[in-house]
Amino acid sequence: MARKISARERKFLIAGAGLLVLYLVLARAGLPKMLAGVTSIGPQAERLLTEKLERIEAYRQSVGRENSLGAEAAALATEITAYESALLPGATPPLAAADLQTLLKQFSDRSGLKIRSEKILPHVKRDFYLEIPVQIVAVGDIRNLKEFLLAVDASKTYIGVQDVNLRTVPRRQLVAETRAYVDVNEIQAGMTLVGLIHGARN
Repeated sequence: MARKISARERKFLIAGAGLLVLYLVLARAGLPKMLAGVTSIGPQAERLLTEKLERIEAYRQSVGRENSLGAEAAALATEITAYESALLPGATPPLAAADLQTLLKQFSDRSGLKIRSEKILPHVKRDFYLEIPVQIVAVGDIRNLKEFLLAVDASKTYIGVQDVNLRTVPRRQLVAETRAYVDVNEIQAGMTLVGLIHGARN
């Protein structure tokens, strides 16, 4: 004979059936995927938080270096101004080339080196500057050439020696004491010398 179900047991069975139905409904609605999404929020949020903290730290360090960066920029500006004081004064390539020719003539007169010919070459763009080249052919002895190059090196205006070609050339020289001519060898130097002007002027 079947046992009669008590009121309490009936309530448990109804509650269990209800939970089973609810689970089946939620399973069809995609509950497992929703739960998977919820469980993945933790690591992703932690990674984003770490990235943001790293970015904030980088900003903080940049702000901390603001004073030192300002001092570095000021020192660099002073250094650039000092370098640019050595540029040729001419505002255009032709004027700057004429300034360079004048300086080379002064140095050659002082050193005893005789300039036989001069030629202004096309200027060349060098970053923010224009390179102004002048080619000369000069003659003299080794001492004259040395004095000329030392004067170029000591010039307050920047002058670079781009290339030098040397060869000896014979000539006849009068000796005053004997009033006779003797054969001597001179050095002929072909040189390309360059100065700079600011490219923003052109």
